[in-house]
Amino acid sequence: MKILIVEDERPIANYIEKMIRKILGDKVTRIKIIHHLDQAFAYLADARIDLCLLDLNLHGENGYEILKRSVAGSFHTIIISANTDKALEAFEYGVLDFVGKPFTEDRLKTAFNRFLGKVSQENMSTKYLSLRKGDRHIVIPIENVTFFKAAGIYVEAHLYEGKMEILDKTMERLEQILPGNFMRVHRSYIIDISQIVSFSHTGGGKYQVTVKTGKVIPLSRSKYKILKELIQ
Repeated sequence: MKILIVEDERPIANYIEKMIRKILGDKVTRIKIIHHLDQAFAYLADARIDLCLLDLNLHGENGYEILKRSVAGSFHTIIISANTDKALEAFEYGVLDFVGKPFTEDRLKTAFNRFLGKVSQENMSTKYLSLRKGDRHIVIPIENVTFFKAAGIYVEAHLYEGKMEILDKTMERLEQILPGNFMRVHRSYIIDISQIVSFSHTGGGKYQVTVKTGKVIPLSRSKYKILKELIQ
């Protein structure tokens, strides 16, 4: 696991690193500490990481600039900040967790358990997805997405107006930050269950679900049974 710590106070950064190594042990392959916003931008332009631990106030600079860039990346972001009044907005932009300062080892352990998929994501309140488009970073409201489709190591976000945007995340990582109304109905598809018009068994061990836009999406047998219990 490759981890980036973006924190301007060196003692806190060193303490976070110490806690990471204590909690995660040999799961960690590399930890990089950066104290300045511009250096973090440069590092993320070239490095591939799994997790970013980010402070929102770096020498008086606005950490939301790197937040918007970081949540567009393939990795997850956990905020560690005293600016707890920003927690709701951070979750709306798709951070995995928000750890307020001062924090305990147990609280940091909970955040890592969330990253490792050991904590339910049912209460996630993500409202926006940030993505890279050329040299720009744009934000799309999740409510505009009809469905997500796997595309190798990326994910296609299909929007109501017929557009499609590419997210630099795997289906597994995207699934961790989506609110509870989204369900992975097939290994290659995630949909908003409130958009379902119908679902059916089409024979030969095949199932499908139709959403309000008219798109027909494959449905796994196990998720067919779950939908049947939820909707009928």
